[in-house]
Amino acid sequence: MKAVLLCLLLAACAAPRPVTRIVTVTPQIPESLLHCAAAPDVPLTGSQAVIARYIVALWQAGEDCRAHVAAIDQAIGKPAPN
Repeated sequence: MKAVLLCLLLAACAAPRPVTRIVTVTPQIPESLLHCAAAPDVPLTGSQAVIARYIVALWQAGEDCRAHVAAIDQAIGKPAPN
């Protein structure tokens, strides 16, 4: 009886084993996010309307790429820049 009680007392004092297993998670990034829209060709004429459309198209291509980078950052858990 004393031996059983002694075993119970000693078992209760044992520290829990630390968790030593590391699990790496790699998020799946969709192929569509790995490519940005192509930049528009520089116009050969100098009219203001053509240049304005070029600037808008250039901005849209950049916005597409920035949106993809933000989505990838979110997928990998990277905090968004301020």
